[in-house]
Amino acid sequence: MGNFCFGQYSISGYLDTPKKNKRVYLSLLNFDELTSISPDQIITSTLTDSLGYFSFGGSLLSDKHALYRIYANVDEDVEGVQKYDMPDLKNFHNFIFSNKDTIVFEKNQKFWFSSYSNTNPVDKEWNGYGSYVDKLRDEFSDFSNQEMIKQTTSQFLSELKSFTIQKETHPLTTLVLLGSLPPNVVKNDLNDDPDFYTNLEGNLEDYYENSFYALQYRNYLLDLYKAETEEDFSFFKKTSYGLAIISLLLLAIIVFLILKLKQAKTIAQVPVDFSLTTQEEKVAELMMDNKSNKEIASELFISLNTVKTHIRNLYAKLEVSNRTEFVEKFKNHPRD
Repeated sequence: MGNFCFGQYSISGYLDTPKKNKRVYLSLLNFDELTSISPDQIITSTLTDSLGYFSFGGSLLSDKHALYRIYANVDEDVEGVQKYDMPDLKNFHNFIFSNKDTIVFEKNQKFWFSSYSNTNPVDKEWNGYGSYVDKLRDEFSDFSNQEMIKQTTSQFLSELKSFTIQKETHPLTTLVLLGSLPPNVVKNDLNDDPDFYTNLEGNLEDYYENSFYALQYRNYLLDLYKAETEEDFSFFKKTSYGLAIISLLLLAIIVFLILKLKQAKTIAQVPVDFSLTTQEEKVAELMMDNKSNKEIASELFISLNTVKTHIRNLYAKLEVSNRTEFVEKFKNHPRD
């Protein structure tokens, strides 16, 4: 993960175990790896001292908010990574952290790493919604009750969207909450409300500069589309050969029509005349200079949301749908 800075992070605490000099591990997680176990996730480790205290520190983490796990194996004589999450035993804790933060794990005799204080604001934001996610996970475990699963899914998605929009949550908070849902649930909602997922993708790209969690999320969406395609293919395989041929012909016709529509939308290279406000002219000129939304906001001393509003208005006036089309059409805009 890139975007390293010169900050100093600090992770410390006490592990209440009979055996001291126990190894404590720190792992970096993908947004949907809250329940996964893999040695590949480990980025560093340390030993508790003779009293049970441990600490990590330095500047090896990213200055961008990311999802981490701290854990210690219960039985160190057994090879591999151990993860227990039971009523009477838990040996790990997932948290959001950055290279500028401090987290301290206090003594807790029942669950390791369960009592802590973290300076990271996104971690606080995420945990503020954690109790509902735990309730959702418990209800999803009852797969025999299909009606309850359906109702819980609808309720969770509705509350998640309302929570993230009203609270203006960090995109990582939204992403981790989304990752706790079964993929088929997200896939169905993706078809019903694509704007929510498109906006999340844009926010992730802005914060992570088109890397790390932004790329993970994009691949996640592509996998959902791929799964849907495979389901359709499985259905076609079960039909008769003649029906499959008809379906392929229909698909070819659809592709042909899409290509024709794209050709019809090609922007004619002729001068256009439209009325722009002074601020829209400034935004347009900066877009022509290949400035990003953040750079435009900084140069014009306006908010990022205001820049996005101006760009939407420009697209509407020029009757285009993306920046490439806008640049091509704006080249022929007569200047004053």
